[in-house]
Amino acid sequence: MAADEQARKGATQVIHLVSPSPSVEVRAEHLLHFDWGSTPLGPLSQWPPSLRIAVDIMLLSPFPCALAWGKELTLIPSQSYLALLADDQRQVGKSFDQLWHVEWERMGPRVFQALEGRASFVDESPIQVRYRESGEHAWFAFGYAPVRDEEGTVAGFLHTAIDTTASLEQIRQWRELARSFEQQIGCHLPNSDPLWRLSRDAMIIVSRDLELLAANDAWHRVLGWEQQSLNAIALVDLVHPADRAEVRLAINDLLMGKVIEQVESRLRHKDGYYRWMSWSARPEGDVLIAVGRDITEERTTILREAQSLLRDSQRMETVGQLAGGMAHEMNNLLAGIGGSLELLQRRLGQGRLERIDEYVHVARESVQRAMALTHRLLAFSSSQPLQPRLLDVNGLLQDLEPLIHQALGPEFALNWQLDVAPWPVQVDPGQLEVAILNLCSNAQDAMVERGCLTIRTANERFVNGVEHDESIPAGDYVAIHVQDDGQGMPADAVSRAFEPFFTTKPKGRGAGLGLPMIYGFARQSGGYVWIESTPGKGTQVTLLFPRHPGELPKVSEEGEVPALKQGRSERILLVDDEGNLRSLMKEVLVEHGFDVIEASDSGMALEHYRESGVFDLVITDIGLPGGMSGRQVGKTIRQAKPLQKILFITGYTAQPLERSLLDQPGTALMLKPFSLQSLTVQVQRMLEP
Repeated sequence: MAADEQARKGATQVIHLVSPSPSVEVRAEHLLHFDWGSTPLGPLSQWPPSLRIAVDIMLLSPFPCALAWGKELTLIPSQSYLALLADDQRQVGKSFDQLWHVEWERMGPRVFQALEGRASFVDESPIQVRYRESGEHAWFAFGYAPVRDEEGTVAGFLHTAIDTTASLEQIRQWRELARSFEQQIGCHLPNSDPLWRLSRDAMIIVSRDLELLAANDAWHRVLGWEQQSLNAIALVDLVHPADRAEVRLAINDLLMGKVIEQVESRLRHKDGYYRWMSWSARPEGDVLIAVGRDITEERTTILREAQSLLRDSQRMETVGQLAGGMAHEMNNLLAGIGGSLELLQRRLGQGRLERIDEYVHVARESVQRAMALTHRLLAFSSSQPLQPRLLDVNGLLQDLEPLIHQALGPEFALNWQLDVAPWPVQVDPGQLEVAILNLCSNAQDAMVERGCLTIRTANERFVNGVEHDESIPAGDYVAIHVQDDGQGMPADAVSRAFEPFFTTKPKGRGAGLGLPMIYGFARQSGGYVWIESTPGKGTQVTLLFPRHPGELPKVSEEGEVPALKQGRSERILLVDDEGNLRSLMKEVLVEHGFDVIEASDSGMALEHYRESGVFDLVITDIGLPGGMSGRQVGKTIRQAKPLQKILFITGYTAQPLERSLLDQPGTALMLKPFSLQSLTVQVQRMLEP
């Protein structure tokens, strides 16, 4: 009894690791009363945490599933999985291969694949099983997913069953419909069958030697090919070279009498580009009938979202790497500001005014450096779509220098070798910054404790292509070389460096996404990237972008600060929840002749606006307490007075403010921190008649 109670206590731990739902305990009832001590797994109370968690997750699954665990592949089934076994409780705790020995020829390879760490799902070859004690038969497809233990070793796999009986019945009905078609393929079939003529999916009928016998109108609409123009072209030749191996396997299955479903491949359009198609096909007598759906837009959307997530992930990973250095730099700047203010206060108390300007200058210079640092980090970390524009790579790299120093740390030297006049290129500046910082971070890891990083730009003119990549066309390019004197990489690591999730870094130091992201960005920008590395001598990564024929816009010289004018008692509503800053802004505006009403939150702001009459200008922070943001306050005010002038202020980038709102007349935006003088100038500009 004590052993049973201990086992039952262990079972309770199993079912409550992930979810305390009572329904889970009900689903585990058949496992609670089983004598696991008689199996290679031992009593429930001795199961490792990884197995307990896996069992709990399995019990929460809406699908019939079972765990096969350990060298003996001991079966731990869910109640719904037992239904596939005619509710035979004797199958619990048996070896998986013993249970499925009849189907082992088909299941075995998938089991071994899962035990090697590769998941798979097999739906093209369903298995018929006797369902429950009634003897009813159903068809199931199966999934095989590896499950790892605490050390990361594959200790078993999750076997999931999906009922495909309904879909197979649809296929059977499809076959019955097909049998009613004309046996002799000719003009009669396309013209007589409305499904053939009206379908938006491409339909083709081919002989067993892959000769195109008939194609519907959708085939022409999607791919542009007329049937007559394909007589001299093998259909497989239309398939993208990278997809042909999989397509040939699918064709072999068809010729063996199997039905194939949702085989995705790219087919060449008559105009030369490729479109993604999802094909389902079946053999019918001496011919093969196939239906293809155009999924190009779906694939493009998925790819775009995946690339966006990859860019965001890599950007935020780099921001995290910079955080420590940024905190150190900001503390230095704050120390300069605080020290200057402390000395300023002390000298004023002593009546010594001879070095007052020096202390003020140090404080203001520190503020400017902190402002530039935070603005660049905010711009760098913001998530935005790829927006290429004409730029000077030297200027971008020089602006990026503070963040590069943070990525490297003080132990590493930075050597600049910039071309005097690099040609313009058209790339997304934000993504180029991410790429450069990621390369600098990789270099820092490779140099371990100390070293020198060299960043070099150069105009390159290639007449006969490039040694590293013969596919690069001749022409003018701008190259950015990032070179370290670190450990270097062997040739096999260089050849795999751009593969997603491949990394030479220690566990926990990198996800293997940085270089694939850089490769994707370079190719999207019409450029190229390659790596040269020698073990013990360091690594050089080269980014190559085509020269753009346009000219860079000339940078206008910064003019003098306009002379400040006295206001004419214009009324201003000033909204900011930061009291100290709000008081300073009010003081300087009042000093220049403006009538200022304060509000500390959105509710107070709207109350003042309704009760205090007309305001010539509203100044509002974007992030506000009180239930509404600054942008919502602005929209509410504009509903009552469409021409109300509004100045938004924020410590974030401009991205949170809708472009439609910012583009309205009488609207402006200032990024904190700003000087009180620049605030006054902006207010005077907005209030000019």
